[in-house]
Amino acid sequence: MANTITHQTGCWIQYQLKLNGHTQDTVAEVANRSVSIVSQFLCGRKDSARVRTAFCKVLGYESFEKLAASMPQENRRPA
Repeated sequence: MANTITHQTGCWIQYQLKLNGHTQDTVAEVANRSVSIVSQFLCGRKDSARVRTAFCKVLGYESFEKLAASMPQENRRPA
């Protein structure tokens, strides 16, 4: 997978975890991956289908695209 997330998206997802009472540990457990992989995903250094799916499960989204699309426009960097 070459479609890593942006730094802004990773920060926003981390904020959503915190707002909902979850941590990277929660996502790592659901994804059956290490916290290091989850952290690297949020920083945009690695991509993982399992981690994407785990974020959706933990945050209640049906797809990662919907999760990313729910990020407010003002938090997105212009292309």
